[in-house]
Formats: sequence, C-alpha cells, structure tokens
Amino acid sequence: MKNALVILAITAATLAGQAQPGTGTTKAKPAARTTAKATAPQPLTIPADALPAGNSSYTWTDKQGQRWVFAKTPFGVMKSEAADIPSDSSASLVGVKATDAGDKVLFEHATPFGPVKWEKNKADLNEDERKLLATQASAQNPKQD
Repeated sequence: MKNALVILAITAATLAGQAQPGTGTTKAKPAARTTAKATAPQPLTIPADALPAGNSSYTWTDKQGQRWVFAKTPFGVMKSEAADIPSDSSASLVGVKATDAGDKVLFEHATPFGPVKWEKNKADLNEDERKLLATQASAQNPKQD
C-alpha cells in the first residue's frame, strides 16, 4: 500500500510540474499562425519551344545551352538532363546477321534468351541496314578473279 501511495505522489508531482503557471492546465499553447500563406510548388510543364522526340518525350535547350529531356509519365511531367548519345545508329546492329531472301531481308540477333529474328522489305531498309547487308553479302560471296 505504501508503494502505491509513493507512486501516486510522484505522478502528481510530475503532473504539477508540467502545468503552466496561472492556468492550471497542462496543454501547450498552439504555435502562432503566420499571415503569409505558403505557396505550393508549381507542377512541371513542358516548355512551348520544346521539340518532340517521340514516345511522349521532348527535348529542350535552356539559355545556358544545357539540353533537357521532358517526358510525360502517368505521375506528371519528368525532367532529366539529356545524355550525350552518339547519333550513329549502327551501334544497334552490332552482332546482327542479315540474310538476303529475295524481296525481303532476314535479320537475326543472338540474345541471352535465344535468337531474335525479324524481317524487313528491301525498300524499307535504312542506310545502316543496307550497309550491313552489303558487307555481309560481300563476306559470304567473295569475288573470284
């Protein structure tokens, strides 16, 4: 019983020490409100002079000459620094085997998940694909003198 009274006395003293003088309550006063309202950040928008780059993305160069890529995502517009990617698209044809099949060209590329095969009409080939076909055809059929 003595222990219960000692605990009760300590609890009462602790609560009395937290009370504010003259009010008899233990509640803290709310912080003073500021009159200036905080402005919410504006959502990112694509500049009007940005150039479309396909796949819902746009390229834009700022006043300092920095290139940016803007992309439309389900969560809004995303802005990222443009990477310096070489414009040589022949790098995507590394390891591709091209075979002439009359009016079409058969392409084959080995991947870790097995070979990927596709075909294209000869009229639809771009310059890199034509070069690939020409170099592989000349390697398969060497000229005989």
